[in-house]
Amino acid sequence: MTTPKVQLEEMFPWELAQALAEAPICYLPLGAIEWHGEHNAVGLDALKAHAVCVRAAQQSGGVVAPALYWATDSREDLEDGTYLTGGVEHGERYHVPGNMFWLRPNTYHALLLDIYETMRRRGFRAIVVVAGHWSGHTLPTVRASGADFLAQHPAMRWLLVTDQEVVPDMHYPHEHAAGGETSLLMHIRPDLVDLSKTFETDGVLRSYYAGQPAHLRRRRETSYKYIGVLTCSFMWKTGADDGSNDPETTASPERGAQLMAVIAERIAARAQALLGDAPTACQS
Repeated sequence: MTTPKVQLEEMFPWELAQALAEAPICYLPLGAIEWHGEHNAVGLDALKAHAVCVRAAQQSGGVVAPALYWATDSREDLEDGTYLTGGVEHGERYHVPGNMFWLRPNTYHALLLDIYETMRRRGFRAIVVVAGHWSGHTLPTVRASGADFLAQHPAMRWLLVTDQEVVPDMHYPHEHAAGGETSLLMHIRPDLVDLSKTFETDGVLRSYYAGQPAHLRRRRETSYKYIGVLTCSFMWKTGADDGSNDPETTASPERGAQLMAVIAERIAARAQALLGDAPTACQS
């Protein structure tokens, strides 16, 4: 059986027309450009969200829009007129390299609304937003954009879901760059994971950070073996870590494949249910 083409940017116009006729669902993968340890590429969040959407759309029908590598987060204005953004940088004294995704919340909100509107006008009736970036500022902004969109277009259907929340029965806790996320990237793009670099900030990678001494200093000063890697929600709350989700010992392509299969299947089922609840037509 031929795998259906679902990536919007790769489709011919007639393929898009056929996809709309069969299942007018549009998936929107959301991620960020963000530090994910020394061992993962900085685009991990969007890469996994896009891969999940592609796998889900192949099962549910519909198409997948290009991923967004931009998001929003907290902002701290400083006395000298500069500012610092949040996310992992906030917890790591603002030094971790790779974070450059930040948009103003109102900019991000408006951008999402405009994207939903183009989807609606093209003929999609259900929008499934899959967030691979789970920050406490990004997700509320996305939810607010969906609420505003539905208030304007109640005949549409809209859903926000994270890859992590749909598998509470699997070992994929609220984490950052730990065993679950790293496993997914190892499955999707094994060339973008290098576990041998996990602890090498002040080792073989030292020369790369010649211009970023704060990062090297933090590596020397921290009592925690990782920098900017959240291994479980328990650690987030308590600072403790039982090691059950450490990337270097629990990440594998096999674990990533298992997670991907279940996550995509469950999101596809939600997408089909969402479309089934939509009116038969939406007027422009």
